[in-house]
Amino acid sequence: MEVVPGASAVIVDDVGRVLLVKRGRSPQRGRWSVPGGRVERGESFEAAAAREAREETGLEVEVGRELWTVRVPTGDGREFEVHDFAASVTGGVLRHGDDADDARWVGADELHRMHLTTHLVDHLRRAGLVLELPYVDEHAVEVAADREAVWSALERVVESVGSPWFARLLGCEDTTRSGPRPLAPWSAVPGFHVVTVERPSMLVLSGLHRYSDYELVFRIDEVGAGRSRLRAETRAIFPGLRGAVYRALLMGTGAHVRATRALIARVARAAEVVGTGSK
Repeated sequence: MEVVPGASAVIVDDVGRVLLVKRGRSPQRGRWSVPGGRVERGESFEAAAAREAREETGLEVEVGRELWTVRVPTGDGREFEVHDFAASVTGGVLRHGDDADDARWVGADELHRMHLTTHLVDHLRRAGLVLELPYVDEHAVEVAADREAVWSALERVVESVGSPWFARLLGCEDTTRSGPRPLAPWSAVPGFHVVTVERPSMLVLSGLHRYSDYELVFRIDEVGAGRSRLRAETRAIFPGLRGAVYRALLMGTGAHVRATRALIARVARAAEVVGTGSK
C-alpha cells in the first residue's frame, strides 16, 4: 500500500480552545479537524504543518513537539501517515482557505457536539489537551485464575463484543473489527478501539457515538496464588439533550450495570476454564 506523508498543526490558544477547520476535501470531507495536509517534496513534517496552517486558517504558527501520528485511508487504496505537531499562533488573521470550508476556535465543551474526524477527540485527550472523561462507576469480580489467564480470556471476550449493526445504529466511530492483532493501540471492534495495552494488568477501550464519548478501563490485580481481581471502570460524557436522554435510559434502567457485570463475569468464566485445564 502506498503511504502518503502528511502533517497537521494542533493549535491551542491561551484559554484552551483548539483551532479547527471544516474539511473541504476527502478523506472525511465535511468533518472538523486540525489544519493539515500532505507533505510536499523536500519539505519537513514541521514545515508542512506550518504551511498547511497558514493556507487553511490564514495564521502564522510556530511548530513545536510532535504529539501523535495517525494513519488515515485516502479512499483510493492509499493511506495518509499524518504527523501532528503542537503549534502556537505568531501572527496573521483567522480565515478559512481553499482546502477548508470554515475555520474557528472551539472550546473543549463544544468538541463533543461537533462532527469531528475519526478519533480526533481521543488523540486530543491523550495529548492532554482535553480533560479526562468523568468517572461513572466500577464493577469487579474475583477470578480463580492467575493474571495471565484472565488477560487471555479478556482479549478473547473483547474480540467478540459489540454488534456491527448496532454500532452503526448508534453512529459509532468504530463499526467493524480492524487494526493490528493481537490487540494493540488502535485495534478496533464494533463500538470500541484500543488505546492502552499493558499486559497483563490493564486494557483501555475507548469509543464515541452520537450520544456519548466513553471509555472502559479493565484492570487485573493479583490477589493471591492463582487468584485475580478483574475490575471494569467506566468513564463517559453524554453531551446535549439527546445524550441526557440516552444516559437516563442506559443508567436509569440498569442496562449499563447489567451489561458490565455480565461482561466481566464472562471473562471470569473463560479464565477459570483455562486455568483449570492447565493444571
